[in-house]
Amino acid sequence: MTYTTLETAFNRALGNGANLGDTFNELIKNVVTGKSKGDTTSIVNVIAMANKKGDKIEQRIKFVFGLVYKGATFKTEKNKKTGKTTSKMIIKGIKPNQKVLAILEQLAQDKVSMRGDKYLQALVGKTTKKSAPLNKKSFVDTCSKRTDDELEAMVKIIKATLKNRNSNVTQIKKAA
Repeated sequence: MTYTTLETAFNRALGNGANLGDTFNELIKNVVTGKSKGDTTSIVNVIAMANKKGDKIEQRIKFVFGLVYKGATFKTEKNKKTGKTTSKMIIKGIKPNQKVLAILEQLAQDKVSMRGDKYLQALVGKTTKKSAPLNKKSFVDTCSKRTDDELEAMVKIIKATLKNRNSNVTQIKKAA
């Protein structure tokens, strides 16, 4: 099997997240507007290449491709005669999301790593973490194992945090 120049570049970029993102963007543009418009073979090939190397980027590729082509399906079939497994992505009749394409282009220009949180956050937005409710029993257990000096430092940190929540980091450094 021969691979295209972009597929080979993607394979080489697997060790560098920023180059990976740039090459993946080029692959997506090739599927959207390239010579063989709508042909997802190159995406399936790079997934196979990554898997062959033991790389865990497959889920990120499928997720991002799913954002570009909302409703795209990924099928893996086994040929009963030969026993070989073949994969394909189906995007027939689905229009690409131009907003996501623009974000991918900007990420590639900014050399953002495809593996990082910043890449994903740019595509789907920031997720806010909800703080877990205070487990009082666990807190008491933790405190009971500390020395008096450690407890005094914890009290200073808590007071500083309550006093000025906007600049917690500065206050905590002063208290400790």
